[in-house]
Parts: sequence; structure tokens; C-alpha cells
Amino acid sequence: MRSSNVDVLIIGAGPAGLSAAIELKRSGVEKVRVVEREKQAGGVPRHSFHPGYGVRDLKRFLSGPKYAKFYLERAKKLGVEISTKTTATDWVDKNTIKLTSPFGLEQVSAKAIVLATGARERGRSARAVAGKRPAGIYTTGSLQQATYLEDLYVGKCALIVGAEHVSFSAVMTLKHAGVKTAAMICEEKKHQTVFGVPTLLRLIYRFKLHTSTKLLEIQGDKRVTGALLEKNGRKWVESVDTIIFTGDWIPDHELARKADIAIDSRYKSPVVGKDHQVAGSNIYSIGNLILPIKAADQCALEARKIAKIIAKRLNNLKV
Repeated sequence: MRSSNVDVLIIGAGPAGLSAAIELKRSGVEKVRVVEREKQAGGVPRHSFHPGYGVRDLKRFLSGPKYAKFYLERAKKLGVEISTKTTATDWVDKNTIKLTSPFGLEQVSAKAIVLATGARERGRSARAVAGKRPAGIYTTGSLQQATYLEDLYVGKCALIVGAEHVSFSAVMTLKHAGVKTAAMICEEKKHQTVFGVPTLLRLIYRFKLHTSTKLLEIQGDKRVTGALLEKNGRKWVESVDTIIFTGDWIPDHELARKADIAIDSRYKSPVVGKDHQVAGSNIYSIGNLILPIKAADQCALEARKIAKIIAKRLNNLKV
């Protein structure tokens, strides 16, 4: 097994991880390495083609792929080592992590380890929705990958479960895929996105928004044929061939758990201090690993701030 040492090891190459890496290099930290389990770095924005990224951090209005490209190119230019198709599997101790990649097994020790593993939407299985397991069921992330990266057939008519900001992003992705959004539902009494967005998109894309509504059952054998819904005791079937589960986020906290880091009971995120440091360690958690969910540019700004703190501490060790 190969062994190596770096100043800072960052797990996750989304906006938070890349932004932290860039700031660390700018602050004089020499050896910064970012590992990413996907084939490409950039995180969710690389397959989220709608505009709106970069407003807070870059003062620009970019599509997701252009936003991801900006951070990736800046990190490479500054000399950040980025290892894709590389998964952090376990801990040797609080300063050393085991990695696996096409190049084999590796142990990397670092003066500081930054967890930027992000969060994922809860899929159908995690929500315990009744019915069989037909084709045509997605999360927003898998929908975007199927549409923008793989150019796969998605369906003809969709129901979106959830009314968060990402849910309305799914409407635009479905339109790009040639799929009509029939309806959007949520169990809450109102949507959870920015005021005015639902009204605007409903006018443009012509779909129904049902609040206080629950998905009881997914119908269909080989392919989704409908969704059994309930609102205020009334039940009906929405005839769709595609269902998109959106929002209802859970942190990708498996690696944090393996380090026996305390997990918050409400958000299921690692417990950290104000500087995002895990007590009694040189481990930090940033981005959407710490819920509630935040926009990509907010994660990038937060990561930049924490990176400055880490860099200052490491530079003080040299004195």
C-alpha cells in the first residue's frame, strides 16, 4: 500500500472543497490535495445546467457547468492536486485516511483533514413509499445526470415530489429532456423556495402545485403508470410515467461516522464548533455536509472562510 503526506487533505471536489483548496493555496499552504469519488470534479453544478450560480461568490450569473469549470481551473492553476475516481474508505487514525482508486490502495496523512462530502436527496426507498419498483423514478441529481451527461430517455409526463428550490430546478431539467411536468406536490402547507418562483414557473411550464399532499403509492409494474395521492382525505391518481423525488436532504456523513464523530440529532450532520472544527481533532466539516442545505455559492464562501482559519493555524505551526 502506498503512503503519502500532505498539509491538507480535502474529501470532496464540489464548490466547497475546491473553494477551500484555492484559499489554502492562496494563504501559503503548500501541499493541498482534493480527492473526489466521481470521474470529474465540480460536484452537483457540473450537471445542473440552469443559470444562477456564482452570484454571491463570483459576482457573476453562470450555469452550473461553467461555475464548476471556473473553480476547477482556478484550483489546478494554483497547484492543487486533484484525484478523481478516488474514494475515502476508512480512517487509520484521526490524521490518516485510507483511499482506493484505479491506482490501488493508499494511505494519506495530513495536518488537517477537511470533509466536504456534501448531501444527497432522499430517494424513494428512504421515504418508504408503497408500490413496486418500476422504471421512471429519479432524484433531481440522477435526473440531471441522465439528461445532461448521458442523454438518456427520461419519460413523457412527470410528478415532482417536493417543493424546495431544487424541485423547481427539476422542472427546467424535465423541460430540457422533453418531459412535461404534470404536477408538483409537498406535504407542507406551502412551498420552501424563494417567493415568486413557484408562480413564475407555473405560468411558464403549466403545472399544478398541490400543497398538504402526500404520495401514498407508486403505480406500475415495468414502468411508472401513475401516483396515488391524498390531500385532506381525498385520494386520486395522477397519471404520469415519471416521478422525481426532490429535496429532503441527508448529509453524506458515512466517513464522519467511521471516525466516531458526534452526529447532530436534528440534521444528522457532524457536530462542529464555530470554526467548523471537530472537537479534539484536526478534522473540519464544510459545505452541505453541515445542514440545513445551502446554495453552491454560499458553500463556497463558507469554505473560503474556514480555509483561512486552517491556513493561519498551519502557518503558525511553522513559526
